[in-house]
Amino acid sequence: MKLFLDACAIIYLIEAGGEQGWKTRQLVNQHLSDGKKLFVSRLSVLECRILPLRNQDRALTERYVQFFALPEVEIIELTAAVVEQATVLRVHYPLRTPDALQAACALVVEADKFVTGDRQFSCVPVLKVELI
Repeated sequence: MKLFLDACAIIYLIEAGGEQGWKTRQLVNQHLSDGKKLFVSRLSVLECRILPLRNQDRALTERYVQFFALPEVEIIELTAAVVEQATVLRVHYPLRTPDALQAACALVVEADKFVTGDRQFSCVPVLKVELI
């Protein structure tokens, strides 16, 4: 099974307390304990690090660097195929460009689950959304 994490799911995983953090960590830990990879987009690498870098929070920035460097994490690049898929998604669904790129990355790798906290992704019927 291929598990794709949206940027907000990664932020929940790394930073969140409470229900969202707990649910995300439980889902990810179960997935990794089965020896499977996590898929994330290159866009998430950008999105997740903005606030820690802006706030000069070195410890949090380093946690993200370490997460994205894990051998179990595969970063999906924003290739021409991803951009084409995102374009089609933007035409047919009410997604913003960053969200269309995230969804396109998941579709290109044929993810079995798209983990997010954003209900907007549910408008894409071919995306198997799991809301956190």
